[in-house]
Amino acid sequence: MRIYGLRRGSQAPAFAYLSVAPTLLLMGAIVALPLGYSAFLSLSSTNPITKRWAFVGFQNYTKVLQSGDFWNSFGHTLYFAVLAVLGTTILGTLSALVLNQRFAGRGLLRSTVLIPWAMAPVSVGVLWSFIFAGDFGLLNALLNDIGLGSWRTAWFGSGFIALNIVALTQIWNLTPLTCLMVLSGLQSLPGNLVQAAILDGTGPVRRFFSITMPWIKQTLIFCMVISTIDAFMAFDIIWVLTRGGPGSSTTTLSWLGYLHSFQYMKFGEGAAILYILTFLSLGFALIYFFLFGRRATTSPKTQGTGNFATQPKQVRSRAILAPTKPLTARILSQTARRRLGRALHSFAVLAIALWSFLPVAMLVLISISPTADLIRTPPSLLPSALTLGNYKAVLFAEGGASVQSARVPQSLINSFVLGSIVAVLNVALGTLAGYGFARYGQRRFFALSLWGLLLSRMIPVLTLVLPFFVIFRTLGLLDTRLGLVIAYSTILAPLATWMMKASFESVPINLERAAFVDGCSRWTTFRKILVPVVRPGIVAAFIFCFLVSWNEFLFAAILTSSPSTQTIPVVIVGFLTQTYFYEYGPFFAATVLSILPPAAVAFFFQRYLVEGALAGATKG
Repeated sequence: MRIYGLRRGSQAPAFAYLSVAPTLLLMGAIVALPLGYSAFLSLSSTNPITKRWAFVGFQNYTKVLQSGDFWNSFGHTLYFAVLAVLGTTILGTLSALVLNQRFAGRGLLRSTVLIPWAMAPVSVGVLWSFIFAGDFGLLNALLNDIGLGSWRTAWFGSGFIALNIVALTQIWNLTPLTCLMVLSGLQSLPGNLVQAAILDGTGPVRRFFSITMPWIKQTLIFCMVISTIDAFMAFDIIWVLTRGGPGSSTTTLSWLGYLHSFQYMKFGEGAAILYILTFLSLGFALIYFFLFGRRATTSPKTQGTGNFATQPKQVRSRAILAPTKPLTARILSQTARRRLGRALHSFAVLAIALWSFLPVAMLVLISISPTADLIRTPPSLLPSALTLGNYKAVLFAEGGASVQSARVPQSLINSFVLGSIVAVLNVALGTLAGYGFARYGQRRFFALSLWGLLLSRMIPVLTLVLPFFVIFRTLGLLDTRLGLVIAYSTILAPLATWMMKASFESVPINLERAAFVDGCSRWTTFRKILVPVVRPGIVAAFIFCFLVSWNEFLFAAILTSSPSTQTIPVVIVGFLTQTYFYEYGPFFAATVLSILPPAAVAFFFQRYLVEGALAGATKG
């Protein structure tokens, strides 16, 4: 029968294997081989002058683990990760709860909240480095303007404060992602559960812990694991903000691995450090699979149906507990409680808007301020005038323009072209693979393949950069767009596949069976029936892939060197290496230009981003 392969226990058809083959072959070539080469590096001793290699076994690991620098960096990494995970989870959840309520301007605020996440970490680092700059930073300028100039300080002069500033920057950058994913889970929460609890007199705090928390528990765990892995891999923000300083107070394992590999030229020790970081990331990935591998108490199709009888037993039992009268109900009248609730919600909305948009607005303001205003002492937030000269300097660079200013237009084009190509390629492959994994994921081959594919996402980019550099130099792919497409696919192929897998899981299998009965082939059914149905998921996956590609820095920084291939994050960092102070104006103008495309995508397509927020996270 044509429906053979869709029945439980039947053999998967050839089309299912062919659908996942391109993605698996691609990932094997661009991840498994370089990863093996990196493993060989970690077991070898190299001399960059004589270019001689010697196999030393685990001596590099032993030397690293006996180093005080390693354990200091390990402690910094754990401290940084704890702050980042707690901050992003708590603030993201609170923001999602506020944005899930109905109020005027909700759609606008939802779009605004996504802007920090859409920004490249490099751009985020530039923004927050100027906020906390010691001599003329925005925070010191604010203190001076409000008469608290005596409180001004060199914020990055203290190692402990600097590490906390880096963590705060990470939190500001990644909180929107947690908010996006939790908001997606909240929108599937059946309204009848909440209404029943309200009618029973249950207060908002108890409703959250008895109904909302059990419903979004899986999503919160997923968010925490992703936040932890992102904290372990944090590199771009550290590069821009502190470069591991002052001293080594903000040196994490990722930065220590970079120093050993690309500055000290100790490839073996650097690879060993990065492999230890990889093991930590994979350990958290295994925790993720353990927590999410258990069969959910309800299938995705029953979630959000609004049928109380089909909801998980834990949620139902907590929802019908005997209500207790909230403390506010015993103190305040019903009218007073409503007014207090509206006031608190309005305050929360204002706080979220200021937290998300105010730093970006300040970046725009300083980009249209004269350069002299940016370096004056004492500092002030109020510019003496407004000018578009900084944008003219980078968009229409003339003979007197600096090297970096002249590179901005071409780098913007490179980022857009590269992002579009990489997104189209990986979404196309991910759509094919997503179908195979969604329909036949319970079979051993597909389950193991999916494990391997998702585990590759947990590998730090630094672990792959050095092998890519050596291999691309041999193949002539160094400083080419094709090389960047290959490198970026190591990140985007698992992301696109996972998102499309979740999209296909939401499509009833009876739709395919009906098409087979009508005489459609598997390819025709996939192309003409299934793809149109999952089109919103395809759009969401494309947006995610484009944003990740646009914002990626490390691959582009190491694998490119000429203006014809450099992307905008690399050019922005290039401004930091220039010694001329008068480049501050063009520097901030280029930073604003770098965030306009991703911010516009997040602003106008937030509905698709909410629907596809790392699709599958709410499905367990």
